[in-house]
Amino acid sequence: MKKTILFLSAVASLASSVAMADGFVCKSEGGLTVKMYNNVTPSAGTRNAAVMILSDDSISYGRKTIARFTDVKGTLSNSGASYEANVDLRFNDIGRKGELVLGTKLGELDRIYVDVAFSYADPVSALELVAGTITATKRNGEIIEQALECSRYLKN
Repeated sequence: MKKTILFLSAVASLASSVAMADGFVCKSEGGLTVKMYNNVTPSAGTRNAAVMILSDDSISYGRKTIARFTDVKGTLSNSGASYEANVDLRFNDIGRKGELVLGTKLGELDRIYVDVAFSYADPVSALELVAGTITATKRNGEIIEQALECSRYLKN
């Protein structure tokens, strides 16, 4: 009996020390999907952005992903639920510069900002919908903005 209790308490302590993966999955009216996932290792900061993926639902299966931005390559940063992606065409993850993002070719964009109406001080449960906005700044300074409908991704 003591061994069973010790085993269960060890499993419970391991489960409580594992960081939960979280982020957001957002969709625009035009079929653009934006997924942002945060780091899951405490040493990297579990509320720090790890990856942002842009995809187009209208493109055939296997080619939906338009671009991928990561903190490791320095193309993604965040402050809370506000994410900033640097469209740096030198990276292979951003190699499909002819694909359309908000009606503009990816290669013509300089930065992509995603703001989600979310605060860790007042969190929402997994899959709960929140409003968001995607703003793209073109290399010529023009700004394009579109509303997003986001759901919280939360997995342990």
